[in-house]
Amino acid sequence: MKRKHLVIGLACLAVAVVLFFVFGNSSRRTSDDASGGEKEKLSRLHSLFQFMDSDNESRPVQEFHPDNVKTYQIEKANLIRDVIIEKNPVCVNEDFMVRVIAKNPNGPDEHLVYRIQNKLGNPAILRYTRAGLKEFYVVVRDEGMHIDFKKVQVNVLDCPGRNAVILRGRLHNLKSETAQFEVTSQEGLAGKCTYLWDFGDKKKATTSTGYVEHSYATREQRTLQSSFLVTVKVIDSLHQTAIGRTTISFPNIHYLSRLMGSAVLPVVYDQFPKVTDNGIEVTAVFKNIFDEPVTFNIAEIELKPCIASGSPDRRELPASSVIGVSTISPGATVEQVVHVSNSVVASSTCNVSISLKGAFPGNEVGYAKLYLSIPPRSRDNVDFNKDKVIEDDDMVRKLNRAAQILGKDRPITPADIEKLDREGKL
Repeated sequence: MKRKHLVIGLACLAVAVVLFFVFGNSSRRTSDDASGGEKEKLSRLHSLFQFMDSDNESRPVQEFHPDNVKTYQIEKANLIRDVIIEKNPVCVNEDFMVRVIAKNPNGPDEHLVYRIQNKLGNPAILRYTRAGLKEFYVVVRDEGMHIDFKKVQVNVLDCPGRNAVILRGRLHNLKSETAQFEVTSQEGLAGKCTYLWDFGDKKKATTSTGYVEHSYATREQRTLQSSFLVTVKVIDSLHQTAIGRTTISFPNIHYLSRLMGSAVLPVVYDQFPKVTDNGIEVTAVFKNIFDEPVTFNIAEIELKPCIASGSPDRRELPASSVIGVSTISPGATVEQVVHVSNSVVASSTCNVSISLKGAFPGNEVGYAKLYLSIPPRSRDNVDFNKDKVIEDDDMVRKLNRAAQILGKDRPITPADIEKLDREGKL
């Protein structure tokens, strides 16, 4: 049977990178030289991140019932001032916005984080599939030991004959800082449709299917949580229209990193670098979300061989040998080529991590991190005992089609297959 290799590669999740620096470095400081107050602060922030990091749909409303507050080991406080419901009553499958007005008496309002029903962030788009009087909780936490919650009611009515679009949004499992949006149901529309997207960050797109991915990696991060209202306008073959909305929320882990003493900058790049005669290179976009300049002076490079039994090689180079612009101004976005020469990258290397490190005001250290995957450059570099081999004819067809779309020299990942399949291109 025909076989085809599926490249999994090294997961280039910036979330994992930031957490490594934030919680890894913080743990070392805690065990070595942190005061009791610093230990308590790190513990609180870690708990807060866990509150923000859970999946939008996974945690039951009942978990936030007042009787369960003690499980968080935090105190009830008066944080919520008002809960504004866009409309009440609403129709079955009609989305409606809920916005929370809250004040933080113990710190900045920007450090409050929200959960509305099972949706992270503020505001949130909710909908119900059955009629009746519905109840949900609004939960607000601060960065300390305080929580507030309020039970809200909304009346849901049957409204036959309405055009309806149900839009779902979720964070991407493999692409950090990226969200996936999909129209899961549409009623009252006919024929082939066009989808006009507004991602809530001043960026728009048009697609021929009800699925799209969008990166929020270069968003401003001046709060612990960033929420976006996403709208899709669906136009059918008869020029009838219907609108669907959802919200997506990201924990601002880079902003959180500064609070924990390790300023980590967001970086947007392709996991697969270009391999040239001189080395490897990739175009990366660096975003300085902080109010102070960051200057990189060291590039710490770890090179992992393709064979799992091989030992990684670690190098330390001047940052100027890897990037052209080493100082990034406050709030600036810089696009530049990151280059590592062949004198550093051996032909047996499959995974490269680049950690740019440098001075940051206040005796802190600023970081930017890239994880890169290089396809094996010879059969000698492949571990066939661990390599993923596809023997499914339908998957082989999809892989070959994906190679035509993305380019035959670019490795195909599971994320590529999922995206192209949902877009109807496979």
